[in-house]
Amino acid sequence: MEAFFKMLRILPDYVRLAIRRETEYKAGFYTYLVHQTVTLLIWLIFWRAILNRIGDFGNWDFPLMLLLTGFSTISMGLWMTFSTIWRLPREILRGDLNNYLIKPVHPFVHFVFRRLNLRSLPRILLGAGTITYGLYFYKIPWSGMSLFLAGTISVLSFLTAFLPFALICLTAFWIGRAEFLRDLFGELFVFQNYPISEFPNLFIYVFTFIFPLIFSATAPVLVLTKLTVGQSWAILALMVVIIVIQLLIFGFLWKRGLRRYESFGG
Repeated sequence: MEAFFKMLRILPDYVRLAIRRETEYKAGFYTYLVHQTVTLLIWLIFWRAILNRIGDFGNWDFPLMLLLTGFSTISMGLWMTFSTIWRLPREILRGDLNNYLIKPVHPFVHFVFRRLNLRSLPRILLGAGTITYGLYFYKIPWSGMSLFLAGTISVLSFLTAFLPFALICLTAFWIGRAEFLRDLFGELFVFQNYPISEFPNLFIYVFTFIFPLIFSATAPVLVLTKLTVGQSWAILALMVVIIVIQLLIFGFLWKRGLRRYESFGG
């Protein structure tokens, strides 16, 4: 617990540094906001055009697709906040982890917090706004409990995807240049933009237990609009179990990897 609070104490300092970085280049920040808005609108136009031509996608109509796009936008925003994880294989290969190993907090946490990307905040807000618009404009029935559970699952979904990605980055301790595995896994994130519940059962199992992308958007929409409270709590419990297992595997591989780490790189 003491180590956990040590990690949290460094977070405000890095948040302030991240804010300074963004306020120093205001034009870039606003340009990025426009870019994210256009990206969101393109997805909504895409779903409207497709569904107008083919009809509902299984049990998913346009209002549900709108919610799906909102939740996937939030998920990618949370992911982008900690996008520095992409640099981990290079840091391992070049022997640059020394900058983090000498700090009095967990080196991986320090590595992740060091370069927070607060340009993700507009994307998260756009996603939340899209969900709010969909609920009220299309008069989708919802309850306070279903909204709470869907929001919790949406936030925790970041960890279910981030930790497997971090595990793949750790393979650099053993194979050196792990970028091809990292990039391959990154390409799978496109699946969170689609209703995974409509995929064949094999795909559903893969994207639930191996690459847990179903929690990023599909599960929150179902929890918010279709599932009972009991079923929603069961999904949340499953997420917690998956995250705990992922953390245990990560801790094991991190310790084993550091034994192979050479500060001169190579």
